[in-house]
Amino acid sequence: MTDRINIKNLSPSQIAAAVAEMGEQRHRTRQIMQWIWQKGAASFNEMTSLSLDLRARLGERFRIPEMQVAGSVSSVSDGSQKFLLECEDGAVVEAVLMEARGIYTLCVSSQVGCPLACTFCRTGVGGFERDLATGEILDQILYFRLNHIPPRRRFNIVFMGMGDPLLNTANVFPALEILNHQDGFALREKRITVSTIGFPGHIRELESSGLRAGLAVSLNAVDDGMRKRLMPTAAGIDETLAAAEDYAISRNMRTTLEYVLIAGVNDSPEDARGLATLTSSRPFKINIIPFNEWDGCGLKRPGEETIDRFIKILLPSAPAVTVRRSQGGDICAACGQLRANRGEYGL
Repeated sequence: MTDRINIKNLSPSQIAAAVAEMGEQRHRTRQIMQWIWQKGAASFNEMTSLSLDLRARLGERFRIPEMQVAGSVSSVSDGSQKFLLECEDGAVVEAVLMEARGIYTLCVSSQVGCPLACTFCRTGVGGFERDLATGEILDQILYFRLNHIPPRRRFNIVFMGMGDPLLNTANVFPALEILNHQDGFALREKRITVSTIGFPGHIRELESSGLRAGLAVSLNAVDDGMRKRLMPTAAGIDETLAAAEDYAISRNMRTTLEYVLIAGVNDSPEDARGLATLTSSRPFKINIIPFNEWDGCGLKRPGEETIDRFIKILLPSAPAVTVRRSQGGDICAACGQLRANRGEYGL
């Protein structure tokens, strides 16, 4: 029945309301959520702790669809894997699985395509199709946990795939609630990172929501003119950093500032000194991301000498500084390279 509701799109409170409406006791909500998000039940018939009658009634009202794996490719250099996942309507997104020192990182998408048109990001070149629903966001994570991550093994989630999660708060926020919920994925702040180009109003919405997630803001410039050239839809630096700082204080954890280092664009000593000035004595950490090149883009990755010089200028006064050596560059799975091109999977 096509008119049945996708139960994966419902928040815990919405499932609780449906359970109450069906005349069932409150603990059924906990059982249903655990069957879906912890045990990966693909049908209500699998929920053996529920009565046959309740399973039948749930099946009449709801359905439990799954995103399908349309294709996958693996990196020969670092073992990371990129997956093409297909939604019920045929829309496709990419998600990436990485592993380092026994810890897995899942890079998931929040939108089909991206509307931001950032000049350094391949995703925006393909345009924007639609937002992902809550269940579609969580299905990416559930797929990896059930099929690729050993039981009880630690994993982290980064919303750094296709799209900007803060442009899809209607679906990302309920997904975060289920990721946090003890009957969902039971993940804390340090295991989840929401990455955005920085929409101050939406950052403050996330701050006031009480949801537990780390925040990463894509800064990429030290003046508004360059920031607008790289990211045409980005807000001003001062208001963005103010919101990011308030978020860090509210969560008692540093906000990450991502800085994509592009040769001849934002990698000069003056840029480094400007970044140090903007961030000194503030609750940030700086993640330098050497640009990942892709076909059709004229921007270039800086050399190692330039990267080292940039970092050395930052270190005396800037907050904690790290360099992200992106995985999956040979399969277009690194930061800024996703596009959901079926041809890359031989399809």
